[in-house]
Amino acid sequence: MDFGAMSAEGLIDALRSAHGAAARAQAAEVFAVRELYRRHRAESAEPGPGGVRAGEYAASEAAVALHSDEATMGVLIDIGLALEESLPRTRLAFEQGRIDLAKVRVIVDCTRGLTREVAGAVETRLIEAAERTEPARLRQTARRWAARLDPSGAQRRRELRQDQRDVRIRATQDSMAVFDGQLPAPGAQTVAMRLREMSLQVCTQDPRTMPQRRADALVALADGSGRLRCRCGRGQRCASSGAAAETPRRPLIQIGIPADSLLGMSEAPAFLAGYGPIDAALARTLAEHARFQVISEQDESGGPVAEARRRHSTARRVRALDGMCRFPGCVMPAAESELDHERISEGRRPTGGGSVRTEPIVLCARHLRLKALADKGKSGWRVARAGLDRLRWITPTGDVHTTVREGARYLFPHSDIDAPLAARTGSDRCESAPEPGLLPRDRPTAEELTFPLAGHLPVHRQLTRLAPEDEIPDER
Repeated sequence: MDFGAMSAEGLIDALRSAHGAAARAQAAEVFAVRELYRRHRAESAEPGPGGVRAGEYAASEAAVALHSDEATMGVLIDIGLALEESLPRTRLAFEQGRIDLAKVRVIVDCTRGLTREVAGAVETRLIEAAERTEPARLRQTARRWAARLDPSGAQRRRELRQDQRDVRIRATQDSMAVFDGQLPAPGAQTVAMRLREMSLQVCTQDPRTMPQRRADALVALADGSGRLRCRCGRGQRCASSGAAAETPRRPLIQIGIPADSLLGMSEAPAFLAGYGPIDAALARTLAEHARFQVISEQDESGGPVAEARRRHSTARRVRALDGMCRFPGCVMPAAESELDHERISEGRRPTGGGSVRTEPIVLCARHLRLKALADKGKSGWRVARAGLDRLRWITPTGDVHTTVREGARYLFPHSDIDAPLAARTGSDRCESAPEPGLLPRDRPTAEELTFPLAGHLPVHRQLTRLAPEDEIPDER
């Protein structure tokens, strides 16, 4: 369409048309992944601890197909099931593009825990409200109506929400992360007021803003010092200098950094486990109080003594080189994952070819279970080596996804053969870097445009553990 030739009225009409088309596409995505889940459930012939939990890896298959994450796909499945089971009018409005995914999610959230009769009574009115208001106001309206129609259910809904309490960390740009979660309101207020108290412990000359103080106070709670240290720089003249505080514990984090970056000879980025790349200067600052483990690029040990040493150091070496779980799209840190020692066949060998002796791979508890089921022929997935450090995951429908040893790309930058040439040849400067002060603020937005699902708590309990960090490791 030639938007430049349109009138203002025509542009508004085109905008509405495009938004409706996007909503219909969102509905198609929700119902497609829901149907995939239903088929997985129907094929789950061996439920229980030793078999496939009903439909548990439908979200995994959808996530690798869309290059998304499993938790998001799980939420889409949950919304699709809720629409199918108890919200038929909402489903129809969604399919027609009258309401989008953000508003559908509000309706699903706010009818959770209501009796079928109450949900039916409020659904039509919520759809009408959704067509003329934004998600935030729709949520307020829905909560008010639910409380009015079902006041006795308030405790039931609260207890259901409290069962889903959680805190999470989400990586953003420039070595920053968002720390958020769902807490019972009294507990959340307890944390908030404690952070405020700590923020007021410093003197009036402290240069930090109140938001900066609250952020630093949260870290002070976690490191055991229990008190916010003043940064006025006046030493003993500071009014808060006499307050006792515990010595902070060193952070329990893992960082992989090339030796030449550690020595200041290069500016290749380092790898912070659970986050991703951080700049070399920050890594060197953190390394001032670190304990070091040296990882060589090649393991050329030989002989009985060296072989014993090799076995002892294998776990440390593999975790460092893999960096994170080897499943496509999973970012669970290697330190929080497990080693899979099962031999994996070479993908290039013909069917029936033998196995080769290789180092183990790192998998989080969720994807270690998926591979164990694949090895037994119970999940439809297949796993094969595709070279020295590449692993192929073949989905039940035949899609192939390849992962590499992410940590090795940071520890040994020259091994990152997929990187742009300038990065591989040591060019560390970017002439078009933005001016200081022009960097975007990494504050979380109200809704993510593609999947506006932040904070959604699944109705169906079997979908509540799709995030790899929520999987409880099986006992061995």
